[in-house]
Amino acid sequence: MYQIKNYLLSMQSHWMIHQPLYTAVQETVPMIAKYRARQGTERLEKSPVLGLTKKVFPNIYKVPLLRRQYCKMLCEEIELMRTEIGFEPNEGEDELRQIPEITLKEHCAELYRTMWFIAQNVLGPIIYALWQQEVVEIASVQIANYNLKDKQQGAWHHDESADISVVVPLNTNAYEGGGTEFHNHGILKPLPSGHALIFPSLTELHRGLPVGSGDRYLLVFWLYNRKRAIHLYDEVVE
Repeated sequence: MYQIKNYLLSMQSHWMIHQPLYTAVQETVPMIAKYRARQGTERLEKSPVLGLTKKVFPNIYKVPLLRRQYCKMLCEEIELMRTEIGFEPNEGEDELRQIPEITLKEHCAELYRTMWFIAQNVLGPIIYALWQQEVVEIASVQIANYNLKDKQQGAWHHDESADISVVVPLNTNAYEGGGTEFHNHGILKPLPSGHALIFPSLTELHRGLPVGSGDRYLLVFWLYNRKRAIHLYDEVVE
């Protein structure tokens, strides 16, 4: 198990979050609680976090999530991680979707706990404000080294383990190419470092675009709704 060298990366604190966003999340949480207490009999008010999210395609959004300094520190840690752990292709995927990655729960528990904090306290309220769905459970969090220079194209796919995927570029401008294409929507160029791309990955078909040179580091959250998953499981086993 890899041990974090920079302890700031694993602090259970909101210092790494884009501060206007964190403030907006704090103001949004009581609004969500009020809406849920009334069991959906009234509309959810337009919350402050929606003022910081931007729709790039139908049902696909971007939002400033992590501070750039945190992204820089994380990239420095990744360079150390790759010497001790190394990136491995994700198992069970076809060749065009085998993106080298480091799964944090398996290889770096300290950093995984930080990402759990972010998923529960920041991403959860944002997702609820967008879709009125409680999607906070983690199927996986990984650091992906998205480098397709040796392949013609990433394959079209859904993230079948997730209801919502959150993709955060960590080192934009340190590589050439990249970006994401959404089927029937268009191409999205790489977002600035720390800005999150949030979308329903179970329904939105997408693919990564080739990286011509360099390593494109992405922080990827696969999140799901536990209640929905349990309900589907119960239906299958009955």
